[in-house]
Order: sequence, then C-alpha cells, then structure tokens
Amino acid sequence: MPLNFSRLDPNAVAPARKHAADAGVDVFANEAVTIWPFSFKVVHTGVTFEIPEGTVVFAWPKGRSNYLVGAGVIDAGYQGEILIKVVNPSWKFLHIQKGAAIAQLVQVPVICEPLRELPQSEIHAQISARGASGGIHTT
Repeated sequence: MPLNFSRLDPNAVAPARKHAADAGVDVFANEAVTIWPFSFKVVHTGVTFEIPEGTVVFAWPKGRSNYLVGAGVIDAGYQGEILIKVVNPSWKFLHIQKGAAIAQLVQVPVICEPLRELPQSEIHAQISARGASGGIHTT
C-alpha cells in the first residue's frame, strides 16, 4: 500500500527514498533558513502525507545532513504540512538551503490501548512484582 503525499507548494521537492528498501522517506526544506546559534527553527517542507490509521510517522535525523531534529511524532489523521524542527546546538549560524534533505520520516505500526487510571498503590504493586530490572523474578 503506498504512503500517499501531496505537494502543498507545486515547487516543493517530492519526498523520496534514496533506495526502494530504505525505511526512511527523505523530506526537503521548502525554504532557505538560517538558524541562530543555540536556537531552533521550524522548517517547512511544502508537503503533506495521508498517514494510514494504525500507523504513526516519526521524524528522524538524516545521517548525511547531520541536522539535529527535534522529536517528531506525526499521527494518523494529521492533515497539515510536515514541519521539521531543526536545532542548532553550535556557536555558528546554521544555513539550510532550499531543497536540502532535512529529515527522514519512518512509518511504523502503532498500538493505541485505551487509558485506564488506577490508584497509585496498584501501579506500584505491579511494578514491585516485576522488579527494578523490568523482568519477572522467579527465584
């Protein structure tokens, strides 16, 4: 099943995988951006995706561009433009050219169990039974 997208700006670079079997779909800056030292900026991509129900898309850094990307969770049902938060942790200005690959999007299945509030004593009792390591101890 294809991961559908649309260009919100006809001049936006279309998302692409470098290789057909890559997990990540590259997205590209739809504007030239300068990010001040120790700051961040939200960069427009000019595209939107139709994310299927039962999946989520995560925005991750790309290895070759090495931009520091802020946490990005894009839920099914989000219909807006894909925006990527790029962080500049250095003393120098960071210049991103229009059309530069800024992040990769990875689509994964998601489980959305209903939330249920329990008294704190019940939560801690369950955690204590499992032990601090997260496994069940059967000594």
